Amino acid sequence: MNLINVENLCKSFGDNNVVNDISFSVPKGEIFGFLGPNGAGKTTTLRLLNGLLTPSSGKIIIKNNVLSETTIPGIHSVSGVVTDTAEFYDYLTGYENISFFGNLFGIKSNLLKERSDYLFNEFELLEAKNKIVKNYSTGMKKRLKLIRAFLNNPEILYLDEPTSGLDPEGAKLVNDYIIKQVEKENVTVFLCTHQLKYAQDICSLYGFIDNGSLIAFGTFDELRQKVDDSLYLEIRGKNLNSTGSDYLKVKINNDADAWKIISEIFKSGGEVIEAKQIKIDLEELYFKIQVLK
Repeated sequence: MNLINVENLCKSFGDNNVVNDISFSVPKGEIFGFLGPNGAGKTTTLRLLNGLLTPSSGKIIIKNNVLSETTIPGIHSVSGVVTDTAEFYDYLTGYENISFFGNLFGIKSNLLKERSDYLFNEFELLEAKNKIVKNYSTGMKKRLKLIRAFLNNPEILYLDEPTSGLDPEGAKLVNDYIIKQVEKENVTVFLCTHQLKYAQDICSLYGFIDNGSLIAFGTFDELRQKVDDSLYLEIRGKNLNSTGSDYLKVKINNDADAWKIISEIFKSGGEVIEAKQIKIDLEELYFKIQVLK
């Protein structure tokens, strides 16, 4: 079941075409990485999908409902959003902020306290929940945004750079919880980021956007087959070839090719310290697709 369907979506501001005729579908339970450089149109697309902006043309269908003024409230009730622009009330505590938004969601008071305490604990903010938000660090505010996004047990999560401003431990905490919700609750995640290594670690489906146009869409293996379906053998050692190199990266087809190359190194008096087979990573894949577009 496709939870998100986008058909020929366009958004212009005056003469500036920010989103240019893009179409894609995201099945339920996927972590979809919407990837591209700053200014590519990622955040504008996210705002269109959650109803904060109106399309210039095209159609957005969420849970089989066309996004419109009448359907937006219902779609918001099953969605969670994290963006840099959605802030808190600085002179309220973390708990008071979350309670305020919980009341907007219509969550009953007893359930709201139970749910918020659970999330404050999950995101390691329980000891800070009664401190005013003005005194929160950048990372703490980001985790508070995630608490707000998960408060209503959303079916869809819209995340714009959810780990920016977090240290490695905080980023892992967030990623682990997102993955847990996808596995446990079958949540669908629409993740905007320009961090390709991060996206490869967490996403199961990808879309590449550049200058407002969708230039590629698919799983990692589907995208890889478009540009390079080869294996590479990466070797570190001494005197690995005729130039005396201590590093080689060689294209291979199978294990037999790898063993042949390593055997030749030994025969010629070289030394292999480390050898591993690698496939193209998401960053290499992204730049290869950029060349092909």
